[in-house]
Amino acid sequence: MFGVTIIGLRRNTKALTHVCTFAVLIMAVVVSSACRATATTNDSAHAMVAKSIAIVGIHGDLRALGSMKVTTQYVDFDIVENDHSGPPYYAAFGSATITEDFPNHRVLTETTSPAGVNRMLQTRDDAQTIQIRGGKQSAVVAAVPLPSWETRNPVRALLLADLGDDLVRDKDVVWHDALQHVVRFHNGRYAVKIFIDAFTYLPTATEAVVDFHQVTSTDVAWNAWGDVVERTEYMNWNIVDGIRYPFQWDISRNGDVIRTITITEAHTNVLLDTDAFALLPETSARVAALRRMSVDDLPLGQPVEGAPAPNRPTAEIAPGIVQIPNSWYVTLVRQSDGIVVIDAPISAGYSRRVFDKAARRFPAVPIKAVITSTGFFWHMAGVREYAARGIPIYVCDRNVDTLHRLLAAPHTLRPDDLARKAKVSLNLHPVSARTVIGAGHNMLVLFPIRQATQSMVMTYIPDAHLLHTAEAVLPLGPNGSFLSPESLLEISYAVRDAGITVDQIIGMHMSPTPWSKVADTLHASGL
Repeated sequence: MFGVTIIGLRRNTKALTHVCTFAVLIMAVVVSSACRATATTNDSAHAMVAKSIAIVGIHGDLRALGSMKVTTQYVDFDIVENDHSGPPYYAAFGSATITEDFPNHRVLTETTSPAGVNRMLQTRDDAQTIQIRGGKQSAVVAAVPLPSWETRNPVRALLLADLGDDLVRDKDVVWHDALQHVVRFHNGRYAVKIFIDAFTYLPTATEAVVDFHQVTSTDVAWNAWGDVVERTEYMNWNIVDGIRYPFQWDISRNGDVIRTITITEAHTNVLLDTDAFALLPETSARVAALRRMSVDDLPLGQPVEGAPAPNRPTAEIAPGIVQIPNSWYVTLVRQSDGIVVIDAPISAGYSRRVFDKAARRFPAVPIKAVITSTGFFWHMAGVREYAARGIPIYVCDRNVDTLHRLLAAPHTLRPDDLARKAKVSLNLHPVSARTVIGAGHNMLVLFPIRQATQSMVMTYIPDAHLLHTAEAVLPLGPNGSFLSPESLLEISYAVRDAGITVDQIIGMHMSPTPWSKVADTLHASGL
C-alpha cells in the first residue's frame, strides 16, 4: 500500500516526503504497539520480582548473596541552596567505598576527602559516622538511618519486595521510551515502587515516598517538603562475579537529581571488616534519644546536629528587637501595631515556639508579618506555619517560585497545620524593590540584594542603624572570622546602592557585629 502510493507521487518531492514521514510514523506506532503487546504479561507481582531476581542473578541465587564491595566516584548536587531556582545546581565531587552486608541488613560507606575519612555505618535501626582525622578517630556522630537507604539498592529492593506481604502490581508505564512493569509494597511505613523493564526484566529504578523529621541539618532542609519522592535510576549494567549490576546510579528527590554515582570496581562475597561494621556501645542509646525528638519538638535555642551551634541566649539587642540565636537565627521586631519576624527556619513546630516566645515577650501583640530572607530550604523550613495562620509573607521576588512549591508540597505522611487546612489564602509579598513595613519606631526597610549572586533580602532598621544581612555575612570561620569575601563584597555594594547608614549587622548566623568588620575583612583580602 505504502509502496504504491510513494511510486505514484515520485515526481512530487514535498508530497513524497510527507507520505514517507507518515508511513514511518505509522510503522513506528505499529512496531511500538507490537513491542508493548509482546511485553504485556499477566504475571503476578511476586512472579515478576522472582523473574527479575533470576535475571540479575543469572545462574546463581541472588537471595544467597552475602556481601558486595564497590569503589565509586560521585557528584552531589546541592538543590537545598543555590544561585537560582532549578538546575543547574552546585556540584561537589568525591569518592567512596561502599560495602554491603546483605544478610545482616547493613551498609558501610567510607568517604575520603582532604579533611580526612568519614566511615558511616547504617543498619535498620541505627546509624553512626566515625570521623577520622590524621589517622585518629576525632568524633562520632549518631543518627537515625536514612529512610530509604535499603530501597536505593536494586538488589536490596528486589529482596525486600520478594518477602513483602503487601506486594502488588501497579499499572505499567512507559518511561524513557520503554515499557516498564511496576510493583509496589511497603518498607516499614514508606511506600516503595520498583520499575522493571518489560523486556530485559532488569530493574530500571526504585522509588520511595519518605519524609524527614529528625533533628539533623539534612532533615531540617527537607522536613517542610513533606512527602518526598526519592527515586534511584540504574543504568550501565555489567557482570560482576556472576551477577549483573548497574554501574551508574542517579538519585533524585522530587524530580531533581541530588547525586550521581559511578562504580569503578566491584566484587561480591568479600570478607567483612568486623571492627568497621561494629556499632559503638553508645550509638544505640544516642539514636534512641534522637528518635524521641523530631524537628517539630526542638526547643528554641537548641542546636541541630551537623549545623552551627552558637550557644547564646535569647536577647533584646536594641529596644523592641529580640534575637533568638540557634543553628539558624530568628529575629523579632516590635512595631506599634504588631511584631515582624525575620526568618522562619527549622520546622513548623519551631515556628509555633517562636509565636509562644513572642507572646511572652510582647503580650497581646499579634504577629503581623514574616520575612524569609533567602530561598534556602532550611531557612524557609518553618514558613508553612505562618501560611497556615494567614500571616503575610515577604520574600525576594526571585524566591517566589521556591516558596510556592514549598507551600504546595503534600504532607500526608506527617500532616502539619497547613496540610490540615481545608483552604488557605496565601498572603505573599514579593520584594522586587525598596519595601517598607510599618511606620515610626522600628520601621523596617527591605531591599532585594541585586548585587548578590544568590537571591536574598536584607532588612534595615533605621532607628538602630541595624542591618539584617540574610546569609550574606557568615561569621563561621576560625574564631568567628567571616567566610566568602565574594558575599562580603556583594553586601557592601548593596549597602552603598541603598544609601543607608549601618553601624551594626546581624544575620541568619550572626549576633550583633560592627559593620566595620566587613570593610576590614575585605581590605585584608585585598579588596
